[in-house]
Amino acid sequence: MELYQLRTFLAVADEQNLTRAAEKLFTSQPAVSAQVKSLEDELGVRLFDRGAKGMKLTRAGEKLRGQARQIVDAAKDFKHSAESLRGTVSGQLVFGLNNRPEILRLMETLKSLGEEHPDLSFELVNGSSGVILDGLDEGNISIGFFEGPCDSPKIIHHELDRIELCIAAPAAWAEELSVPDWKLLESKPWIFLSAACSYCRFIQRLSEEQGIQLKPKFRVNEDLTVLNLVAEGLGVTVTAVNQIAANRFEGRVIALPHFRASVPLSIGYLAANENDPSIIAVRDHVLRAWQQPADIIPDPVTPRAPGGRRSTPRQPRSRS
Repeated sequence: MELYQLRTFLAVADEQNLTRAAEKLFTSQPAVSAQVKSLEDELGVRLFDRGAKGMKLTRAGEKLRGQARQIVDAAKDFKHSAESLRGTVSGQLVFGLNNRPEILRLMETLKSLGEEHPDLSFELVNGSSGVILDGLDEGNISIGFFEGPCDSPKIIHHELDRIELCIAAPAAWAEELSVPDWKLLESKPWIFLSAACSYCRFIQRLSEEQGIQLKPKFRVNEDLTVLNLVAEGLGVTVTAVNQIAANRFEGRVIALPHFRASVPLSIGYLAANENDPSIIAVRDHVLRAWQQPADIIPDPVTPRAPGGRRSTPRQPRSRS
């Protein structure tokens, strides 16, 4: 009996579905099925009832589940103790990224980790903040960046910075939108990110606060596509101010000066793994990278107020 068989058994027991268990383990469904069958043959007991609705633990499976988890956890603790004695860390972590590498200071982090912990490897996965948080909560992502609040008591997180948000509009609409007018904005086509994105949740809160109904013309799951749509005059959206300059949309996309807010950018991981040497190493290197001064990204061109002067932006309001 191998540890990987027990990990597979626990994943299937947790997910009650071979496909989801395979995704959690980053392997194929046939491999998961074969490992479960091999474990059942070796133990001489049936662990799951297989049906149209998925995989349900048998009475024997329920009794063995707790012991299997104890064995897997003990093996993990044993490995962590050995790594602490060696003064180094190893293994593979799934690292969740919700934004561009340069915005997350990812390269600085990975370079310093590679120098100090050469045996540590990563699977880098991209997703919206909601997807990253779900992955952390479910144990599919080891450590990851996300924006906005975190309500899960299972996740420890450290705030790295505040990300300034703005309403982004086509530069061609600058004169029309130079004066704050929520009713005018309500009449414009809006570009929404996926429901799991913190920006989408922000747009929903914004419309509720102002008592308006914003009409989604497009729903998109990727920031660069959103800004391309805005640049072509197809709608307005909420985005991070630094995204406009970082993606070279100055002159084509403007940040309306009347509406600003900010959300926290954090690094998070499961509280159950807070003593894992590899998690500690990544956390410390991320925090170290964010202690360095940031490169200055210019504020996007904002529309001029009547009379030819630039409107003075309001101070960003903190939103959690």
